[in-house]
Amino acid sequence: MNFEVQLLLNNALSHIQLKEFDKAHALLSKAMIISPREPDVLRLMSVNLALQLRFNDALVLINDLIDITPNNGLAHSNRGNILKELGNYEEALIALNKAIDFSPHYAEAYSNKGNILQSLHRYEEALDCYDKAIELNPSYAEAYANKGNAYQNLGLYEEALSWFHKSTEINPNYIDGYWLKAMNQLPRGDFLAGWQNYEARWFKADHVVMQFTDLIRLESLSDIEGKKILVWSEQGLGDCIQFSRYIKLLSERGAQVTFLTEEVLLRTFASLRDFCELRTFIEDRSKFDFQSPLLSLPLLFETTLDSIPANIPYLSSDPEKRKEYSSQIKHDKNLNVGLIWNGGNKISWAVNGRRNIELEVIANLRGVTGVNFYSLQKGDPAQAELTLKKDYVWPEIIDCSPLLNDFSDTAALMDQMDLIISVDTSSAHLAGALGKPVWILNRYDSCWRWLRGREDSPWYPTAKIYQQKKPGDWSEVITRVRLDLANLAQKSAPASKC
Repeated sequence: MNFEVQLLLNNALSHIQLKEFDKAHALLSKAMIISPREPDVLRLMSVNLALQLRFNDALVLINDLIDITPNNGLAHSNRGNILKELGNYEEALIALNKAIDFSPHYAEAYSNKGNILQSLHRYEEALDCYDKAIELNPSYAEAYANKGNAYQNLGLYEEALSWFHKSTEINPNYIDGYWLKAMNQLPRGDFLAGWQNYEARWFKADHVVMQFTDLIRLESLSDIEGKKILVWSEQGLGDCIQFSRYIKLLSERGAQVTFLTEEVLLRTFASLRDFCELRTFIEDRSKFDFQSPLLSLPLLFETTLDSIPANIPYLSSDPEKRKEYSSQIKHDKNLNVGLIWNGGNKISWAVNGRRNIELEVIANLRGVTGVNFYSLQKGDPAQAELTLKKDYVWPEIIDCSPLLNDFSDTAALMDQMDLIISVDTSSAHLAGALGKPVWILNRYDSCWRWLRGREDSPWYPTAKIYQQKKPGDWSEVITRVRLDLANLAQKSAPASKC
């Protein structure tokens, strides 16, 4: 490798470590022009693309690298990681086995193989891989944490937490270990410890970006009366809906709150205007005394299971839209049930694949006596799926997508429903915040907010949770929902509909 290429690689690596991926890409592109078959250039370019979630492009480059150096264990290990992110678990496992064959003392390959085995729900085998990785490198903090994940997936939560603790004992700077502790503590209801560790989201590998760093961060609720506080939304729309309940609490302490939120939620949050100024952008930051990320408010309020602010509804729909949409809904003796079976594809492929339900599966609810079904889906892939398959999979379901432009439309339609049935997505949070009965179809590896081993939610008193009993098995969930829905429809049948 010539000096110029080495210099470009070193600088590109520095930019990658700072998450300046575009700058790294520019330097690596120059290096590839100079030396297009240099293995280190191909590998680092592939890594840089993968960190930007451009996994198909990353795969092309890692394949090129393997063509040049077929016995490169590191390349095969990286290829396995990329294939895992693309959901090709069996092919990923083959790549990791090759990595181990070529580099039997490469601890990371065993840990990566364990991660793929976890994706295949082969947790005991994964534990063996982590043990081998730790044997090869006793200081490998990530392997201890991954072992904790395997125990967590086996339902051994205390054992899992002990391995997360070990990961941070070995390397106190291993931020992902603290994050994993939060993901163990919060679903168990250990909120005080969990909220503290949840702050690791700002520093973990795929971190949330801290904004408004030029403003003083709110770190205490003492002496905030009259203070101007900027609260800004973070992460997903569901997070924003769930934790917007804290805006009122800040206002009640005398703070002058400005709530920065997504445009698509602005009209939905209209009922919060009594407690804050709603904005989608901020021009003058100088007027604020403090700023706070929305999901750090539970930490500031020292929220426990017993003190969750669960007075619902804390959001309301537009009365004019409710009146308008009333004419679009059947007013007969049947229950009107709104359905959301797909949360879209804005998060990782792996999570999308676990939380979403195919139309053919949710359509097993079809034919429940005494129920009118309405699709409250908006946007692809679910909307395209419904358009393509509706006539032969579920012709009776009423497609409401032409009525839905933003969440205020969804809220108004939800208020016309007797029940909402939804996968774990922002619509489930909206239904709960509106105080509507909502049945949440929850994946096996549940998000922390739904807690563990519960069918109710202290965040949303009108919610009922139907969690998978086995990973990936939606059929059993739909069977339970269908039975409960039939019973509900039968009980409701004598009541007159308004």
